[in-house]
Amino acid sequence: MALIHGIDYSVVNPDNKWKMLKSQSRFALWALLISSGVVMQGFDIVAGGQLAALPAFRERFGVLQDDGSYLIPAHYLSAWNSIAPATEIAITFIFAPLLEKFGRKWGILAASLISAAGVILQQLAPDWRTHLAGRGVNGIAIGMMFTISPLWIGETCRPELRGFFLCFFNTSIVLGQFAIVVVSQGSSHISGKWQWWLPVVAMYIFPLILTAAWPFFPESPYWLVRCGRREEAKKALRRIYGFEEQEFYEIEASRMEEEIRLTSDLHGNVESRPPRRILGVNVELEAECFDATNRKRTLTAIFAASAQQMIGATFVIGYATYFFELIGISNYFAASMALYAVMLAASMSALPLTEIYGRRFLIVGPQFMLCFMLLIIGILGCVPDKTKASWGIVALLYVWALIYQLSIGATGFVLASEIATMRLRATTQGLITITNSVWGLVMQFTVPYMINPDAGNLGGKVGFIFLGTGLMAGIGGWYLFPETKGLSFEKLDELYAMKVPPRLFQKVAVEGMSRDNAGELVDKEGGISAEHI
Repeated sequence: MALIHGIDYSVVNPDNKWKMLKSQSRFALWALLISSGVVMQGFDIVAGGQLAALPAFRERFGVLQDDGSYLIPAHYLSAWNSIAPATEIAITFIFAPLLEKFGRKWGILAASLISAAGVILQQLAPDWRTHLAGRGVNGIAIGMMFTISPLWIGETCRPELRGFFLCFFNTSIVLGQFAIVVVSQGSSHISGKWQWWLPVVAMYIFPLILTAAWPFFPESPYWLVRCGRREEAKKALRRIYGFEEQEFYEIEASRMEEEIRLTSDLHGNVESRPPRRILGVNVELEAECFDATNRKRTLTAIFAASAQQMIGATFVIGYATYFFELIGISNYFAASMALYAVMLAASMSALPLTEIYGRRFLIVGPQFMLCFMLLIIGILGCVPDKTKASWGIVALLYVWALIYQLSIGATGFVLASEIATMRLRATTQGLITITNSVWGLVMQFTVPYMINPDAGNLGGKVGFIFLGTGLMAGIGGWYLFPETKGLSFEKLDELYAMKVPPRLFQKVAVEGMSRDNAGELVDKEGGISAEHI
């Protein structure tokens, strides 16, 4: 036993997480730094709705109406907001395999340079199509960082603190959303092109920070260990943690080696198999994600991230400012800024709650609460007195956003990022990015047509639409989402291999049951007989 800061790091013990957290300040800074790349996704998600609410932007890219005002056509908004998810999908097919071959660090610099190019195109766009191209280029960078950030954090941090630090991912997105609302609120008081230039120019800060820090950023120690570069992995760990005790780095390198060995034992010697190719592209890892051993884990990870879109996040978060304006809220910028402030506070509160109450507890029940509020929003959308109904809708959106960020908004990414096997973590994260982007593409394309005056003009009735998809997310989550709090990757491998129903994971793990006893429990409570385990 080697005590480091009074903690035995040679064993994974969830009871030590709060003691460990006190000595993790240096790791937290690295996690915050790599999460800053995801802040720009929060910027981008909300940018369409924020810019569309600025008169100077509407005058620059909109269509003149009979009353002398300018309106951004629904197909402009739809294209602008769907192009980034589309390019994220395309780049991830290429990018995720490269992360496995060349590591994580190089992708940070590539994403920074691509993002800067995309922002330049948006800023200097002479027409809506060039602005569209800029958003598409920036979407490539967003897809890259959306994959790298949770991957690096999940691989590098101690298992006891995995949920806590993976919450940085969602908090960073919400911080970006809050920041662009604040910037847009400030720029709304400026006349001329800087009214809409300021929110766009503010996006340069993210590639600037990442590029400046890139020479010093450590490569993923787990990836280095898997490549047989143990000494380099220990050097990376020293940079990440800064502990004086050399035993810690030996312990961490050995822990990662053991995880890799156990994964290999469970799934066989996959390295010796001939690669599977489609159109000449090696899709071995993607195919492995959907084989009989890994299929359920992959679908669970994908579903955990997709549920955010299904429950209505794009509508509430991406179009809040524009929606508030359309339903007649006079000070719509102030209303949306308060909304994002509530979401940021809730997202930060979720950091400790994820480790205190667990993932499943914070996701499954609250999803049905969110569905109930969507039902009420839809009913209010049918009320003839639009003024009174609008304030009711705003109040419900505030409560909806608070519960969302305390639950699936923050915890969904945590669960999605830790559910895959270590070997397939990068590939699974790529599939999560692709699927999340597909949902984003669908939602960003359709929501403008739902709410825009020249299209569906549904108002609050859009709640009925997301109620349908939200119920699908809630029911699916009940059956698919396990409680992973405090469980090591090896224990997750074991529970999935035993075919324990996900809702019983924590009970089986806590009771420390043998394979046979777990089979009896599952037979009694899960409807699966012991011989199938």
